[in-house]
Amino acid sequence: MLLAGAALALAGVAGQAGAGEIVGAVTGPDGKPVSGAKVMVEDLQRGNVTGKDGRFRIAAVPGGPIRVSITATGLASDFSTVDVPAEATAQLVVTLRKNDLIRRSAALVAEPQPEHLAQKAAYLAGLRKPKGKVPNIVLILFDDLGYGDLSSFGNRLIKTPNIDGLAARGMKLTASYASSPVCSPSRAGLLTGRYPLRSGLATHVLMPTGSNEAAYRRSRGLTNALPADEILLPEVLQRAGYRTGLFGKWHLGDTPGHLPTDMGFTEFFGLLYPNDTEPTDLWRGTKIETPAARFDQATITEKTADETIAFIDRSAGKPFFAFASFTAPHRPHFANPRHMGLSEGGLYGDVVEDLDDNVGRILTALRERRLDDDTIVIVTSDNGGDFLASVGDLRGRKGDTFEGGMRVPAFVVWPGLTKPGSVSDEMTMNIDLLPSILSALGIPLPKDRVIDGKDIAPILTGAKSPHDHLYYTASWAGRIEAVRDAGFKLRDPVSDDDLIARQRATGGQGGLYNLAADNESHDVTTRHPAERRELQGALDTMRKAVAGNPRGWLGKDR
Repeated sequence: MLLAGAALALAGVAGQAGAGEIVGAVTGPDGKPVSGAKVMVEDLQRGNVTGKDGRFRIAAVPGGPIRVSITATGLASDFSTVDVPAEATAQLVVTLRKNDLIRRSAALVAEPQPEHLAQKAAYLAGLRKPKGKVPNIVLILFDDLGYGDLSSFGNRLIKTPNIDGLAARGMKLTASYASSPVCSPSRAGLLTGRYPLRSGLATHVLMPTGSNEAAYRRSRGLTNALPADEILLPEVLQRAGYRTGLFGKWHLGDTPGHLPTDMGFTEFFGLLYPNDTEPTDLWRGTKIETPAARFDQATITEKTADETIAFIDRSAGKPFFAFASFTAPHRPHFANPRHMGLSEGGLYGDVVEDLDDNVGRILTALRERRLDDDTIVIVTSDNGGDFLASVGDLRGRKGDTFEGGMRVPAFVVWPGLTKPGSVSDEMTMNIDLLPSILSALGIPLPKDRVIDGKDIAPILTGAKSPHDHLYYTASWAGRIEAVRDAGFKLRDPVSDDDLIARQRATGGQGGLYNLAADNESHDVTTRHPAERRELQGALDTMRKAVAGNPRGWLGKDR
């Protein structure tokens, strides 16, 4: 949090009957009053603007802990919680710091330091192939599939028997999360085992080099590719003797050094960006195989499955990591002629049922080749559902740190580990994939960087989550906005520090939520103040740690 140093003072003087008020002053880093600063009571969505003397007053405020945001052009935003006495006045005095977005962004987008590239190279060079037989790995990732889009997660219109069948063979995870509510950051988290802010990709998504959108990212000081010093799961698996292939969507860079085949994948077939981003050229390796003018949106799901199955066949006798990264059900929606008009869920249902059919083809291929008993299968989505999807009874959608933006359907079939037909409500996140697989293979984690994910083998055998807390990253501000533990969640909205547009609070109303009993509709802070304090403390600690070491380097070269 970009707190400049807020000083809180409470004074019990008479106020309005039945309600309190907040009065105070805002000064800048030079100690002078800041006029025109916007002071908002987040829960009430109203406030005031400071006068020439930097002072403000907000009347008729309910008693209790009140969240106040203060934003001013060119200065870092402040978010403070002030205890407002009933029928009395709370005073809030805040000093805002300079906006350090440029400095922070520069630290993230700078070229990788030689020492970190060297540490990565040394780590990979030191890896050895595991002894004995190792499992194959099939990772199936959907693009924007919502929590309620599958039959097994409550959808009554869309039929997904093949994906649902994974629950009978393994474990269904009901509290599984993407590491971001949007695509590129989530995929970075998935492949690195680290929260996306570690790689500098936490803010929105990557754009084609040379586009106006890419120039805008640069104007904000944002990187447009996954840094080369990050260690990716396919790079580790390559060193462990695996054949690695990505089929479908990449969305982590489009320049030499940042293509899939530069970052651990032996083979690549698919799109560098989503199916709504021009040019929709279809790549094979490092070359365009099908130009955008001939790209068929209706059959890309089928082709992704075709390529995944062909890769499995080419890997006969060798361990493989097959990453089927489907482009659907991301918009725009095109139904495969084989499934057009068949779903009770309309066009969107046709797209999802086509996905299910092609997932079934991949699973059938494993079974027919007698590989299913030797293959880990993981199925999930890169973030929550968009506005044409279903998020079930969750609040929020893609782009939000409410549950609907980041909680996703997930299944794991891990021979010898998962019990058929099992269900877990324990919290996990896609950053857990890398440490879980490396642990199973006996491969040590790198020691020069923070790995935020955990080995979730305990969850897969029916035990508790290894996480005490999970953190939610805001998609536009690119900073941590929420935290949850086993039962509660705290949303503490952050601001979008755009140097072009005026700063604004983008996260909406914050609060403490009982996830087991509510869909983030009711702030239960007054009922559970100790839980609020504990989660606020965890959030503040994480924010402080990230501010001091954004890339999460460890050791003397941090």
